[in-house]
Amino acid sequence: MIELLTDNIYAIAGVAIAAIGIARFYYGPRFNEVPWQPLRRVFIPLAHTIAKRSLGEEFYATYNVSPVEHVATLETKPEAVIEDLEAAGYVVEPLAGLKTDWNGTTEVASYARHRGSKPFPGAPEWLRRRQVHVTLFTAPDGETIITAHEEFNSWRPDLAERHYRGETMDVQKGRRLAATDLGIILETPPEP
Repeated sequence: MIELLTDNIYAIAGVAIAAIGIARFYYGPRFNEVPWQPLRRVFIPLAHTIAKRSLGEEFYATYNVSPVEHVATLETKPEAVIEDLEAAGYVVEPLAGLKTDWNGTTEVASYARHRGSKPFPGAPEWLRRRQVHVTLFTAPDGETIITAHEEFNSWRPDLAERHYRGETMDVQKGRRLAATDLGIILETPPEP
């Protein structure tokens, strides 16, 4: 059974991403009402295991976030930060890799603001070439840790594999853009 999946990884991934993309286009803003985080906690680790068998060790769908991605730690709940992200034009990011922070905590939310060129006139915003990807974690004392990077957009079929290989990920640019978008002061990353 696993060989069937690994031998056809590109076809399966393409169909899955296309189906989610069609749903995102069809349902518009209601797409964000789906409880993506619990679904991602189940399916992303499974996809990670299958893809690594087919695509090699440089592919990732789950990973540990480095402290260098730290934007800020805020004395507020993740829900309040999510409201600020949405007000700044960020949308839920179900295709994102599932992350664990330097405290061993699994993320509570993954959002992106898409930027750059569109693949064709009239394309939706979420098909822009690049994205600022923000991930939220709950700190041990209940605060919200914000991490970010800037990269290729995972929704673009022409960029998805390069996105997941991290080919153009720019941590410092993402940190600066996220801090500006949220109107917060960029903090010095914690020591690893």
